[in-house]
Amino acid sequence: MRRLNLTPVCAAIMLLSSYGAPAVAQAVTDSPAPAPQAPVPQAPDAPADATPAAPAVIKVTGLRQSLRSAEDIKRDAAQVVDAINADDIGKFPDRHAGDALQRVAGVQVGRDRGETSNVTIRGLPDVATTLDGNEIFTAAGRRLAYQDLPVQSIGGMEVYKSATANQFEGGIAGAVNIRLRAPFDAKGFVATGYVEDRVNQINGSGNTADKHSPGGGFLVSNRWDTDFGEMGALFDVAVNRDNWAYPVQYNDRPSNVFSVRPDGSATCLGDSAPCEPPAPGDVLGQLPHIGGTYNQGARERQSVHGAFQWKINPRTTATAQYLGMGYQGRNAVNYAFSNVGSAPRLTGVTLGQQANGCATSLGVICPILSASAPAAQFGGANDWEPYTATSTWGQNERTATHYLNLGLKYLEGPLSVESQVGYTRSKFVNDTLIVDQQAPGVSANVYAYGADGHGGFNAITKNGNANVLQDPNAYVLRGMVQNWNEQAGTQLQWRTDAVYRMPGDGAFRALLGGVRLSSRKASYHGAEGNTDFRGARPTPTGAFGSAFQQLVPGLDRLGGAWSAPSADFLIDQADAVRNGYGLASGRIAEDPARAFDQKEQNVTLYAAGRWDHEIAGVGIKSEAGLRVVRVNRDLRGQSRIGDAITDIDQSTSETNVLPSATATIGWRENLQSHLSVGKTITRPEFGALNPSLSLIAPTVNVAGSGGAGNPLLEPTKSTNLDATLEYYFKQNGYAQIALFHRDIDGYQQTFTQDETIDGQLYRVTRPQNSGKGRLRGAEFGIQKFADFLPGAWSGLGAQFNATYIDADNQSRTAFDSDQFTTTALTGVSRQSYNFALLYEGSGFTGRLAATRRGDYVEQIAEAPFGQDRVVKAATFVDLSIGYEINDNVSLQFDAINLTRTKYESALGQYQPRDIRYNPTTYGVSLRFRM
Repeated sequence: MRRLNLTPVCAAIMLLSSYGAPAVAQAVTDSPAPAPQAPVPQAPDAPADATPAAPAVIKVTGLRQSLRSAEDIKRDAAQVVDAINADDIGKFPDRHAGDALQRVAGVQVGRDRGETSNVTIRGLPDVATTLDGNEIFTAAGRRLAYQDLPVQSIGGMEVYKSATANQFEGGIAGAVNIRLRAPFDAKGFVATGYVEDRVNQINGSGNTADKHSPGGGFLVSNRWDTDFGEMGALFDVAVNRDNWAYPVQYNDRPSNVFSVRPDGSATCLGDSAPCEPPAPGDVLGQLPHIGGTYNQGARERQSVHGAFQWKINPRTTATAQYLGMGYQGRNAVNYAFSNVGSAPRLTGVTLGQQANGCATSLGVICPILSASAPAAQFGGANDWEPYTATSTWGQNERTATHYLNLGLKYLEGPLSVESQVGYTRSKFVNDTLIVDQQAPGVSANVYAYGADGHGGFNAITKNGNANVLQDPNAYVLRGMVQNWNEQAGTQLQWRTDAVYRMPGDGAFRALLGGVRLSSRKASYHGAEGNTDFRGARPTPTGAFGSAFQQLVPGLDRLGGAWSAPSADFLIDQADAVRNGYGLASGRIAEDPARAFDQKEQNVTLYAAGRWDHEIAGVGIKSEAGLRVVRVNRDLRGQSRIGDAITDIDQSTSETNVLPSATATIGWRENLQSHLSVGKTITRPEFGALNPSLSLIAPTVNVAGSGGAGNPLLEPTKSTNLDATLEYYFKQNGYAQIALFHRDIDGYQQTFTQDETIDGQLYRVTRPQNSGKGRLRGAEFGIQKFADFLPGAWSGLGAQFNATYIDADNQSRTAFDSDQFTTTALTGVSRQSYNFALLYEGSGFTGRLAATRRGDYVEQIAEAPFGQDRVVKAATFVDLSIGYEINDNVSLQFDAINLTRTKYESALGQYQPRDIRYNPTTYGVSLRFRM
């Protein structure tokens, strides 16, 4: 397995402005350089307005002080922001950046295959990501894969919920700025490290053994005085391995309508819905295809981070940062399904009667809760219904991302300047081989809705054999699909930001200005092809030997284990499989129709002013500015709609003017408000702009499917209003109420339509901008340690934040339609909260945290009945307990998902879709510090 090829860290020069680094690792430098009044920058990509003051020494040695440092960031920032700092991050049971972000007020995360897969702010996924103010991404996307960045390399993170002119654009939801650790964060020599082992307990599958996942890393940093000025260097490395499994049971969309008789027998009427049943007393019913996937694999993530800082003189500091992130995964997607929804006849049918009388957009059609489908042969020796099969996707994938940033910060009198050059290169490669195998002559008894609201198998039998799915000799080989893709992204970016502080005591305090230039390229290349046997179908073991089969642990609700092709065989002996199907060795030839190349040239200018004045005894600090962004885009690809193929070679440009204004009102010493108004944008993902069409061929019982981008997509725009009232307790902690409003235009949504391509029917999904939308809501948060209690009780603390959101959107009624209907805003939960009990004292640090994300609409108007697919509310509970054995060594115990929380989605009563079983993880780590 290829590892990330990491280049050495180059020493380079960086200009440093006066505000200095925020409190990040264990301490903030106490060097004699002038320090700001606030310990953090006003925005992630510009120098703060700093007034020379005494050296700042902010000692961050524990959870309590780390939380206090994050409070300072929140309190002193120009805009609405919440933060999390180094020690705070280290006290969570988190390996990666996305895991830690879920603890921040208003932030929700999605979990997939045992790890955080996406981050939303106040329900919206359009989040810009920066590293120390510079744009960062993975492969051909616009966002960082948060799973790739370990918390060990992170000094802190800020979640910006409102924008200022000097902040990188690109997220209507907000922005996440990740501060990498730097050598000047600490006073001197620091060496830290950890070794750990995690055990994943897989839920939903009693046949799965516990899976161990080791990890480890170390960091070393030092600073020293030389004849050429003070210098510092830092190096850290981390390797984390996950042996994971992720069972999923699904009810696929129904494709046929049945006429159900009073005796419980039913006849398939086909895929068109008549308005009336064919015989008196019959009831129309629909039954989804039922199956599941047992997803499993081994993934490894490595990172190497290095930094060099050089204080050339009291006015100038140079810094270089390199970050390399690597990922390798060998994954198996093991399917088992019985498509009883296409069987010619059913027996033992149970109907679910809904309060609305089973009314659907296609007539009165009731959901079928359970049924039996006896084996029925309709053609050749292997042409049987219900079509019952297992399948395996053998996936071999890898990612390598390199980020290098060089810059200078300079302070001379009232002027501070920061200039940085950054380069990013990231590539993702995936090779997948899929083989299906059918169990002909099988009868199925299934349920689409059980006691817990989801479906499964009651029995899958053949000639009285109840373990037929476990018998490798019960199958014949069906089709093979092979696909591969390579996605790459590169970017060269340069920015310079300057602050000029006005002399005197006037209200106008500072003038800010800056420029940013970037050149970004994204590309996608790949191919997909399918083939099948001609003539007699062999058995899997007859074609490839006994090693070709494996017994998959399966799902309890699908009867347990099943036999399926071995993912290791598909990956390691891919050519033998291709040859067995009569194809040549090696990848399928690249498909030019699936390739795209895009280039974006970005020129950004901004200017802003800051004021500091007093009205009626109330101090007000304000900032107003304008950010102007010009983007030139070249896009090449090929579009296909039905059988119409069009070459795309277009050059477009757009200019976005983004004004913003903020004010911090100091009502009194410990009571303040943040007010903010501004415009933000989110650009479409490069993949969403890719016009090329990817197709999955139809099978004997399932229509084909496909997906493509839309080169005509426009940025999503939003006008944002934010207001807070913040109270800060004397010793530590705060309470806050925040109100927010977003007027959104052109939110991106996906649409599915039927297209006939080469005589075959495909369900093709494409994105398009919707109409106008609105999101508004409120947040409440409180954080406090009980300093007022005596003795050990003073170590108790608590955090709580809750978010309430009301949102709607104008969705198009169909792709390319000019008609709109008011719908929910997809992915937005009405309610969510985070709650944590904290303790720090007598060498112990503990946290019991609950994170809840409320119901949200995942898909608008899902076919065939135009119902919204809703994801059920879920609460995750995590525990972390640490004990300091001595000043240098500590022991940590972590538990993730103690409540064994699942992902569950449904269309409505009696109509579930997915149930996905998140693992429960226990970990023990030994950590040291010198």
